[in-house]
Amino acid sequence: MHAAQDGARYEFLLDQMKKLFLSGIAALLLATGTAHAGQRVVRQVTIPTGLLPPPQYDKPYDGELEIQFFSNVADVGQACKGAGEGVGCTYSSADRKHCRMFLVTEDVMKREGKNYAFALRHELAHCSGWTHPKTTEGRHFNLGETWDKAEGGKWIAVKTRMPIPTLPVLTRILPASPPVVCVTPDWKSESCENKKKDIWSTARPFQMNDVPKKVER
Repeated sequence: MHAAQDGARYEFLLDQMKKLFLSGIAALLLATGTAHAGQRVVRQVTIPTGLLPPPQYDKPYDGELEIQFFSNVADVGQACKGAGEGVGCTYSSADRKHCRMFLVTEDVMKREGKNYAFALRHELAHCSGWTHPKTTEGRHFNLGETWDKAEGGKWIAVKTRMPIPTLPVLTRILPASPPVVCVTPDWKSESCENKKKDIWSTARPFQMNDVPKKVER
């Protein structure tokens, strides 16, 4: 009889201990979850930015424009001679009537994480006379902040959606190179086979008649 009672008491105590143990785990998990819930998790996210032209230059360009596209960043870098910003550059005449632009293609810009419409809009502003320093000299800008040294240009996210700007009526576009592209005087593509001959291929032998006659005075 005593053995049966002792066994029942032992099972009862064991059951109580299990309940207390499980209750302790539940309380610990609850406390831990509450502690994590009360903490602020701060993540720093870097958003690529670009300089939007100020209003006085952010307008349609009405001069004569020539655009030459390139199939890779290295080639456009050589064409720009270090004056570009990775994907393109622009050279404008003093009177702003003529502008020449070197750009990588839209596909290359996408691979580089750039916005074609934004880049074109930026370079067209240079055609209109906009200038800005080549670097920020280590200064960091926030989204929406303007830059006095860039005549009030505003920093915005590079991937901001915007329409492709309208090109002037007098726009000539040279297809992407490499490969080498040959064009006619009116900028229409043509075969490069006829361009391979040098000037000496059509030269004739020297003749005495080529010597200018002496003029008596």
